[in-house]
Amino acid sequence: MAWQVLEDAGEDVIVTKQEITSKIHATESQFTRLKSYIRDHITMEKGKAFLAFREGYLFTTDPTKIAESVGWRLRRINTELRRLLTGWINPLGEDVANYEVLTMYQEEIGHMLRLSERIRSLGTSMPQPVKTTKSRRRRRTAAPAT
Repeated sequence: MAWQVLEDAGEDVIVTKQEITSKIHATESQFTRLKSYIRDHITMEKGKAFLAFREGYLFTTDPTKIAESVGWRLRRINTELRRLLTGWINPLGEDVANYEVLTMYQEEIGHMLRLSERIRSLGTSMPQPVKTTKSRRRRRTAAPAT
């Protein structure tokens, strides 16, 4: 039903969470589960990406919107990985070496962060993200005297 709300709006049209939940009478928990279901099943079937995008949700095949969303999500994941190290593992200092699982996590998270940096640097060859366009006030100029 949620996908139908998006299809009714049209491709590349942002639909707010409130609009979706009110139209299908879904709770917050149901909305969370339906987003997962759409991403896990419906997107592959329809051949379209489902994105949380600028204050709402949409489906699209536009590579610039997809690239912008992937970049945003990777930055969030990168931040979370860094916090796992700085807030949970690294405060133990040299004692980390006494715990095989923590040593493994420290090494693997470090590897993921290096990979993330590589992806970020390669991202410059990706399509440019969508830029927000604000209407600019145009100054009216006096018409030339003839």
